[in-house]
Amino acid sequence: MVDLHNAGTFNADTGFKAGYLNELEKMIEKVLPNAMLKAKPNLESRIRTLKRDWSIVYDMLSGKNNSGFGWDEHRQLVVAEDAVWNSYISSHKEAAQFRHRSFPYYDQLTAIYAKDRATGKDAQTVADIIEEINVEDVAATNSHEERNDFHGSEADVSLDDMNLSATQPQPEPQLARNQGDSTFSKKKKKISDASDFSTSFNDAAALLAKNIRTVGLEISKSIASEVVIQQKSEMTIQESALKLYPTLCEVEGLTEDERYRTLSKIPDHPTQMLIFFSLPSAVRLEWVRRFLADH
Repeated sequence: MVDLHNAGTFNADTGFKAGYLNELEKMIEKVLPNAMLKAKPNLESRIRTLKRDWSIVYDMLSGKNNSGFGWDEHRQLVVAEDAVWNSYISSHKEAAQFRHRSFPYYDQLTAIYAKDRATGKDAQTVADIIEEINVEDVAATNSHEERNDFHGSEADVSLDDMNLSATQPQPEPQLARNQGDSTFSKKKKKISDASDFSTSFNDAAALLAKNIRTVGLEISKSIASEVVIQQKSEMTIQESALKLYPTLCEVEGLTEDERYRTLSKIPDHPTQMLIFFSLPSAVRLEWVRRFLADH
């Protein structure tokens, strides 16, 4: 999400433009090809949860009538005196979870969603966002169940088979309670499944961040090592070039013409120059003449 926001292609005042989930799915698939995370419902559900949690923390720290709350940058944690916490939680039950829980995504999500919480006709409270999320969840659940019910029914039912009477018998109270319990169990299971997915998503994100930091550190070390080696090599070549003419003058049998030709050519071949200085004095004359013949 942060990378997508930094790219700016899908940015909007309320977070992102339509279609951003599909783009986010493609980005995650590149770095986690085996995660099998889809825009809907996986990413949509996780982002909805993150925005809800961020809104709770944001209101504690930036709310109009709130005071006494602070942000511990090191621990990524909301901090306040016990009295402040107790007073706030009494009217904001959803904030209790962050009394001892860190929220490491706060700064990044603030950069993305802070405009959405600005004062004005479009400003939202935590209650607004949670209600909006719950409505979306119920709508998605009902839509899913309706599709299942439709596909599970027989398509060739005729009007004669249907009871169109306006005085259809109502379900017994006990039966209604059983149906209610069944619906509650289904919703509870869905919440549990969503929680499991959220945990898996967090673990995958943490592992990815750790791997990126490790790779980045190794690359930095490698680059630094190469720079040091290159600098040492350049210093050695420069020192050798400064000593080249006096050393050529010491080679017995080398003519003045050979000396100047060598002096003009060998600096263009740093490796050959280093080889020349590594040779014993007795063989340098023969080596220089062969070098001039080849170059």
